[in-house]
Amino acid sequence: MKKNLLLAGVLAAGVSTATVADEYPNFEAFLGGAFYHHDDDRSFDDAFSLEGGIELPVNEVMSLEAWLSAYEVEGKYSGAELDAERINPGLLFHLKRGDVRPFISAGFSHLEYETEGGDDHSESLINLGVGVKKYYDSNLILRAEVLAMNSLDNEVLDVGARLAVGYAFGRDVAPAMMVEAPVITPVKQVVQKQEPAPVKEEVKPAPVQKVVIKDSDKDGVADNIDKCAGTNAAFKVDASGCPVMLTETVSIQMDVKFPSNSSILSKDNYPEIEKVAEFMQQFEKTVVTVEGHSDDRGNDAYNKALSQRRADSVSKVLTDKFGLPAARVKSVGFGEEQPIADNATSEGRAANRRVVAVVESSIKKAATK
Repeated sequence: MKKNLLLAGVLAAGVSTATVADEYPNFEAFLGGAFYHHDDDRSFDDAFSLEGGIELPVNEVMSLEAWLSAYEVEGKYSGAELDAERINPGLLFHLKRGDVRPFISAGFSHLEYETEGGDDHSESLINLGVGVKKYYDSNLILRAEVLAMNSLDNEVLDVGARLAVGYAFGRDVAPAMMVEAPVITPVKQVVQKQEPAPVKEEVKPAPVQKVVIKDSDKDGVADNIDKCAGTNAAFKVDASGCPVMLTETVSIQMDVKFPSNSSILSKDNYPEIEKVAEFMQQFEKTVVTVEGHSDDRGNDAYNKALSQRRADSVSKVLTDKFGLPAARVKSVGFGEEQPIADNATSEGRAANRRVVAVVESSIKKAATK
């Protein structure tokens, strides 16, 4: 890579300093690093760069600046290490005053790099950035920014992030303010003879009348602040006189048995099913899942279908006979997958040929004393 590009960057920064330094003697120098994400259409990969920069304030808002970037990138096709250098003069605009100064920047970049064929290539770019600087009492500066660079020669857009440490030359840190102590002039005190204060006649306070606080429902909360008048004296109440409510979980279970290889529901099981229906009619937001099961005789597919028919027969009784909405009743068959007894015995197999359901609901009730 040509060395005259690096030299041109240093000379440009030096000339800028000499031109403006008479009016604004302080300037800032930076050293840091950056990460560049190159456009997918470029022939080289992303890269980390060594960065050096100088900033020359023009006024309280605007500064001139110049940056030099030097880095190596890896070619996408050859895998070779390619040298790249970028010089970037531009303007920087501060958005506020103080020790923390956000800013936006705009400028022009000249990029030179080797192609994978070994030829030198250069292009011009317009760049925009946004970032923030933090100034410390020691005149050290921490600078962070993100950049977007659009090529004027190729239809590509590169982005980057830069982090640098700098020093503010000629910046005065405000010394502690010295406050002169006031001069206290002694004042001669004149003591005047005071006449004794007249003795005031003692005034006796008016008698205090007792205020009777009424509590009609005997819950310990006065009627004037009781929001729930007439509360049963057996209930605990809060500061407003209303019963303290407790949440209690209630539930009901159903267990219906079937003969072997059958999904026909005996009417003897209706009382068991009716208990579930009455419970769900009492608690309207409940939903039941009816689970069908079988013993292990027969193949898996047949047993699963049989258990599904058993669950469906119970669900049909809940909806057709006892009037539950179909949307609140679901059924599923598990076949022989979830035995509760040993299938090696007739008693165990009879226990496994079942349809079960569990329904739970939460209710609120007043707490008693």
